[in-house]
Amino acid sequence: MDWLQNIFSLPETVSVLALVLIIIKRVVSLIGVLVILWGAFEALYLFICHCQKSSSKTSSIDLIRLKFGRTIILGLEFIVAADVIETTAAPDYYSVGILASLVGIRTLLTFFMNRELKGIK
Repeated sequence: MDWLQNIFSLPETVSVLALVLIIIKRVVSLIGVLVILWGAFEALYLFICHCQKSSSKTSSIDLIRLKFGRTIILGLEFIVAADVIETTAAPDYYSVGILASLVGIRTLLTFFMNRELKGIK
């Protein structure tokens, strides 16, 4: 258990359940970040391939934007799930307020991104 505390830089007095929740939260958050990074690298690759072609179709750029937008939304959903898991570990009013504000901001961001993606379709 000491090696887990060293890896995740946790305080020494952490219960096993809290430790498991913290590890799950960080893994889910990492998955969200990796999904967004994967989408960014894929969009960059597709954009570079598009720029090397002689044709300049705007529809292919829109498809790249659509795919990247969907990837960002998926990654944000993982990060919101990680915040919900973190709040279950310490359910006080302060952490619930922080979670509510984070979820609200990310929900607005997702809403406007979905609206933009529907405009691309």
